Amino acid sequence: MSLAFFVLLATAQVQGAVEVTARRQQWIAGSLWCGIGDVVVKYQDITLRSNQLEVDVQTLKVQAEGNVVFDQGPNRLACQRLEFDLKTKTGTFYEVEAFLAPTYHFRGELVEKLDEDRYRFRNGTFTSCTLDDESPPWHITVREATVRLEGYGHFHGAALWLKGVPIFYTPRLVWPVMRERAAGLLVPNVGHNDRSGAYLGNAFFWPISRSFDTTLFLDLFSKGYVGVGQELRWAPMEHAFGEVQVNYFRDPDRDQWEWKLTGRHRQLLPGGWAIKADALDLSDINFFQRFERTFDPNALRRLPVYLTVTRTVGHQMLNLRLDHEKTFFQLTPQRTSVVVLERQPQVEYRLRPTQVGRLPLYLSTVAEASRFRVNRSATLRGKYARVDIFPQLTALLPSLPWLSLTPTLGARATYYTSTYTADRTALVDRSLLRQYGTFGLTLTGPSFARIFVGPDRKLKHLIEPRVEYTYVSDPGPQGRVPVFDERDGVTVSNRLRWTLANRLFIRTADGTRELGAVEVSQDYSFSQPLSVRYLPRQESPRGPLSVALHINPSDALLLDARASYDAISNKLTALAVSSILRQQKGYVNLTYFSSFNPISGATIASQAQLFFGTMGESPWRWQSMVAYDLWQKNLLRQEHTVSFRGSCWAVSVQLRDYRIPPHELRDYRIILDLTGIGTLFDIRGGLQAFGK
Repeated sequence: MSLAFFVLLATAQVQGAVEVTARRQQWIAGSLWCGIGDVVVKYQDITLRSNQLEVDVQTLKVQAEGNVVFDQGPNRLACQRLEFDLKTKTGTFYEVEAFLAPTYHFRGELVEKLDEDRYRFRNGTFTSCTLDDESPPWHITVREATVRLEGYGHFHGAALWLKGVPIFYTPRLVWPVMRERAAGLLVPNVGHNDRSGAYLGNAFFWPISRSFDTTLFLDLFSKGYVGVGQELRWAPMEHAFGEVQVNYFRDPDRDQWEWKLTGRHRQLLPGGWAIKADALDLSDINFFQRFERTFDPNALRRLPVYLTVTRTVGHQMLNLRLDHEKTFFQLTPQRTSVVVLERQPQVEYRLRPTQVGRLPLYLSTVAEASRFRVNRSATLRGKYARVDIFPQLTALLPSLPWLSLTPTLGARATYYTSTYTADRTALVDRSLLRQYGTFGLTLTGPSFARIFVGPDRKLKHLIEPRVEYTYVSDPGPQGRVPVFDERDGVTVSNRLRWTLANRLFIRTADGTRELGAVEVSQDYSFSQPLSVRYLPRQESPRGPLSVALHINPSDALLLDARASYDAISNKLTALAVSSILRQQKGYVNLTYFSSFNPISGATIASQAQLFFGTMGESPWRWQSMVAYDLWQKNLLRQEHTVSFRGSCWAVSVQLRDYRIPPHELRDYRIILDLTGIGTLFDIRGGLQAFGK
């Protein structure tokens, strides 16, 4: 078979040449060219393939039959028969399977290409799934649709099918068909719970520009609650992005509106500067704990709003921080106490350990100047300033390979413009300069090691003692110091901590890792008792004896166990165990904690948490979490999620049970995501019969 080939040169109506190839060719009536077998037509961004093709070289109208494939840019249409005009780039396709960027497929009776980017579809199926199967996992059947690429599709007689079942019908539907974000209503959410009743929510999305977009929310509840809100997102430049969302909810019980604000911003600036901001605030934490009925608000006790500006140059760091933080304390189920702390602002300088000249000395420093506003109670409130500086000098002394000695010397000075009264119930304008010194000494070794050589691996056993001595001098009248953060608390110390570690390492062709370790440690004070018992009174300069066991026999298994023994009674006071088993198809994580009375040995508290789930390449996923009080024999919390992810859709079902007072929660959530559409259903509801 010979290959026929010719080129139609550019004319006034055609911009560029039309290239045609075929296995066989013939001319009919002078201007009508017919190609048979592996026919290919190329013109500008169009490539047309078929078994047989006729083209009128005068009008450039094409008719093609048999395995017709039409490509234009990222779009492809395959059909049995085609009538097309190369000049206008319009035509009709019969018995079509089409792909339209970015993710849409169509199979149907007829497709008309109306102009450069507009198509009309008749009696067919739209989906983002592949068309290999007769019935895709989800699809929309349409009587007629007109679609503008990078625009909107107008569907008539549209029905949504999921796994062969019709779940939604509308006589008219408008849907964005574009790579870029498009303005429009999002898919509604529905649900139900005992607190707010039946729920219907919808949102309107508006892309303001390429760097900004916003979403408006409206939520309606059958028991009188109403929610409105707005989310704004931005990314104006590289390494700069953020979002903020404000929601208002009408509380019908008190006939008033409550609000909630969340937001964040991250940005990197020239010169090593970085900005980080986060915000979480609300009008009434008790309302949102009752209304939202989620785990996080139930356990939420802090609402931080802060801004930090940071610059790092070498070993030096400069931080500027402003923040506003509320901390809630539950006094009764109906009454909450609120503590408000603010930095207005705080400037901090940090110097990481830096060698002093060529000496074996390393200097590190932390210095800050802050202005605070506190509101702890009706009397303990006000504003004051603090200036703090804490330099430290560390020496690296010459040592043996199996023995090292590292001393550290420091001095701290902190100035307060206001102090506490004698009963610590108010602030008074009386300044205070607090000064104290610190000294630390770390001795590691002498270390002992032995290596055991096997056929394909080496084992190394290491015994390493370590002694850490800490001294903190008396800072003076600590009771007058206003407490804002950890810098204000000082404990006079003259103590030593000893640790004896046994470690086992394995070396194979893949590298070296630790197989296991046992550490025993205890504190000893030279100035004050670390353990005290009453009735009868007993004291000991020794602190609790701690034992830690770490076992890692393989990458799939990890075990940690920790125990604490009272220094006076020598009885077990705390025990914690954590283990993780991870395989290709799943994982199990178990944690256990118990505390005991050091005198009687009776159990004070005992809890266990179990996490398990599946992994791997299976489209099915299972994740579960159970927390149980072994001492009280009560279930505290459980959460189970089953999900399935197909090629073009995903569904997940979540059951949650939170039993810690005062805001217990039992509910379910069903989420259905369709590729190309987004979240179709997000159904939430109460589940009062979840279990007792």
